[in-house]
Amino acid sequence: MKKRNITEFQILSEIVRKQPHVKQKEIADALDITIQAVSEHMRNLLKKGYIKSRGRGEYIITDKGMRVLKNWISEFKRYLDDVTQDLYKYKDVWPAIANEDLNEGDEVYLFMRKGLLYASKEIKTDAKGKVLEGGKKGEDVAICDIKGIIDVPRGKVTIIKIPPRIKGGSKNTNYELIKKVLEENEDVAIATMGTVANVVASKMGLHPDIRFAVSEGIVAACNRGCDVLALITGKMTEKVVRVLDKHKIGYTVLDATKED
Repeated sequence: MKKRNITEFQILSEIVRKQPHVKQKEIADALDITIQAVSEHMRNLLKKGYIKSRGRGEYIITDKGMRVLKNWISEFKRYLDDVTQDLYKYKDVWPAIANEDLNEGDEVYLFMRKGLLYASKEIKTDAKGKVLEGGKKGEDVAICDIKGIIDVPRGKVTIIKIPPRIKGGSKNTNYELIKKVLEENEDVAIATMGTVANVVASKMGLHPDIRFAVSEGIVAACNRGCDVLALITGKMTEKVVRVLDKHKIGYTVLDATKED
């Protein structure tokens, strides 16, 4: 329906509600348009034969106008039904990452990895869904008809205490220890706290997932099922540990200071 038709539909509706005594100012106020605009539309409606004037500001809708109004109402109802259907449709659609190439209609299993939802035909879990819109491996896909419970085990934290500048900083860090932990935990999120810890991460070619509001970020990641490797500088470790204890999140602390 064109914008002009919508305005005429509204004016016809106002005439039906208030006929025969219809004031153009009342219509203008109700529709939040100018009186000049109402006057122009009224002339157009008279010309089309949808309304007729009795003089002295009295207008009534004609049989032709009533038929057109009913058609517009039906058209508008169909439009609203389509929009409502789309709203409910997308209410039950969830984005996920394709673990392999997926096509529309594929039955998939759902699981969490590194805090993100994945869909796979191969990795079986208790949660299932159907692909509404497919994609290549690594792309976002749309999942609907989700059934079952998506298992989200709470993540755990490995804290590696990085020596502060006063104790040698990055030059006195045991990089082999960090590499070993990374090899044993491939899907961890990386958190860094403190200048020296960020330098260590940079030297190792790591790109931290969490750099700001670190303690809160680690908790959020763990609650989404993500394990975290946290490189924390010196005594900052104590602050992070207190937060983890408060939220009852499991952790291990390793000291990466080189032995003399």
